[in-house]
Amino acid sequence: MLDEISDAQKASRLSSYLTSLPAGMALKLLSGIERAVVAGEEAGLPIEFIRHAVRPVARSLEGSRPGYATAQRRFCLPFEDLLINQRRGRKIPGLVPRSSITPIWEALRGDLLPDTFPSLIENVSRHILQGDNEALGASLSVMRQSAARALLDAGRRARSDPAFREMIDKRLGSADVRDDAVDIAHALAIGDDILSLSQKLPDEIEEFDEGCLRLVRETYDRVYKEAPDHSLHVALAVMGRMEQPWQIMRLARSIARQNSDLLIARTDLAALGERLLIQSEDICVRVCALRPGVTSLEPMAEEVMQLANISKGFREEIDLVRYGEWEKRVFAVRQKMSTVIGDHLARFERDLHGALPLQQAGAFGKAGVTRADLSKRMSLEKAEKVRASFRFMLATWARADVLGVSQIYRDLRHMLDAYLALYTEALLTELRFAAQKPEMEPPAAAFAAELLGLLEGEEAAALFRRRVQVALRETVGAA
Repeated sequence: MLDEISDAQKASRLSSYLTSLPAGMALKLLSGIERAVVAGEEAGLPIEFIRHAVRPVARSLEGSRPGYATAQRRFCLPFEDLLINQRRGRKIPGLVPRSSITPIWEALRGDLLPDTFPSLIENVSRHILQGDNEALGASLSVMRQSAARALLDAGRRARSDPAFREMIDKRLGSADVRDDAVDIAHALAIGDDILSLSQKLPDEIEEFDEGCLRLVRETYDRVYKEAPDHSLHVALAVMGRMEQPWQIMRLARSIARQNSDLLIARTDLAALGERLLIQSEDICVRVCALRPGVTSLEPMAEEVMQLANISKGFREEIDLVRYGEWEKRVFAVRQKMSTVIGDHLARFERDLHGALPLQQAGAFGKAGVTRADLSKRMSLEKAEKVRASFRFMLATWARADVLGVSQIYRDLRHMLDAYLALYTEALLTELRFAAQKPEMEPPAAAFAAELLGLLEGEEAAALFRRRVQVALRETVGAA
């Protein structure tokens, strides 16, 4: 991409200019570039450089974006719902990173179909420019079917021919991209069916209800009769539109006519359950790799909730047979998550005491008095750890049972309630009897109020702040 501009300074200046464009202008530029590509008029232009610089700006606009329908864009429509922004972890069936599109496209054009694919691209581009939709549809169908056969043949050959496998993996970039190509091929092979179904379904399926299930089942059954090897990708494409992807197991139950994971796992639709399990296991691996006491829990709350929602939804949609393979995997993830979250929160109480320290004052042999220790500056580091861990707990509390941390959360909540009650009263007493009043609310008081707000709501926090102000104004003899 950078090779398109030989002068590094010019490349830097152009990149700065392009990334500073308003989103509307960036979209117009992208549209113009794409039209030039379709018309074959891009000679001399740093196409990929411009696209790379402009796309992040264009993505800032919400809603539909104007753009010219290039041959590549039209080609990709059948597998659009399989696409994800990036791969995290291993290859997952039915998920294709957008970064895989270009190497697969180039392999088709330069290696797998060098004699026919360029002319197919040219035909599609010409029909786009001419607005001949009937001819465009026919050309796209031929293009997709040719690509599907070539990619599937390459996948089969790679499994049996080590030399070819090494060559194609090098050309594509990795074995994972080769597997992505197989996913794409299956979707292309039934592209017309997938596109016809997609027009009948919502762009985002909030609830996979009976109406949606009936439409998908009709398409799946038809494709299964005509091309059984590709039928799974009807379900995988629909799964990509679901807000709750585990609901695809309703289709698996409908087709298998069983609710048991043991029976579903013996069908072709086992890949749907596998996809959910692999996603859960990969999230678990990433979370377990974070170092307790070093990495804050707060940034990973979204991933933990995603895992918990998948696990809960999966178990609600099908019956996991005790000691069955799927049940073992779900339980293993739950056990690992329970352990790692417990390890992260093990320092919570110690950090809380460090951020809001108490000390015992009193003569030996007599009952001591608990006092808030304001002699030292509050540890901002420990306060931040407490804040992040507590927010993580609040964010994931609704799924604590799924994560196996319900008892951990209850114990920490009980400890926090008791400690805050003790500390806030000790702090108010300390401020009331202080010989020299602080000019403003101490940081420890502000932090205690923040925790009260998170724990009991803003009303409780506001009441405590008012009590602090009263204590600062009181004139009482020193203790």
